Amino acid sequence: MEIREYREEDRTSWVRCRVLSFMDSSYFDDVQNYREEYENPVIQIVAVDQDQVVGFLDCEYEEQPGDVCYFEGSIGGVIWHLGVLPEYREHGLATKMWNMAKEMLKDNHVHRVEVWTQDDPEATRWYLKKGFVFKEAYLNAFLKGNPGDPILKKFLNQSDCGELYGIRNLNFEAPIERKEELAKICYRLHEVRIYEAEI
Repeated sequence: MEIREYREEDRTSWVRCRVLSFMDSSYFDDVQNYREEYENPVIQIVAVDQDQVVGFLDCEYEEQPGDVCYFEGSIGGVIWHLGVLPEYREHGLATKMWNMAKEMLKDNHVHRVEVWTQDDPEATRWYLKKGFVFKEAYLNAFLKGNPGDPILKKFLNQSDCGELYGIRNLNFEAPIERKEELAKICYRLHEVRIYEAEI
C-alpha cells in the first residue's frame, strides 16, 4: 500500500474508485465519469494498492482569502473529494491521506480547511474525530411525481416549462429551517453540513 500524490496516469483508476467509494453513501447518485479540474492550487493524494487507486483526497486551497472557502478568514482550503473503497476501509487510509495533505497544506501557508458533506454517519464521525467542527447546514431535497400533483405545482412554475409528462426527479436546496415541512413531501432529504478545522 502506498500513500502518495496523484499522477495523471491514475485518472481512470481514480474515477472508478470515486464511483465505487460513494455507492454506499448518500452521494450514490453523484456519479462522474471524469476527473474534476480546479481553478486554484490543489493537493491531490491517493492510496494505491497494486497500481489501483483505492482511496483519494482532493483539497483545493486559496492563495488569497476568499478564493475557495465559504467562510471568511485566514487562507484556507476545501476538501472536495475524500473516499476509500469499502473493502479498504477501517485500515486508516483516510487518516493517512489527511495527515499527508495537512502537512502539504501547512507548507503552502493554509491554516484552515472546510468540508461539505451530507448526513452520512460514518463520514460525520470521521470528520469530528479529526477535529472538524460543525458550522452550519442546508437541505438537499428530492421530489418526483406528475405535473398535476399539487406539491409539484407549488415548487415548479409549469407555465414556464411547457408540456411535461412527468417529473422523475426535482432536486433542490432549501434552508435547514424547512426540514420538518419538506420531510413530509420529499422521497429523499439530506442535511448538507459544512465543517471546518484549524490545521
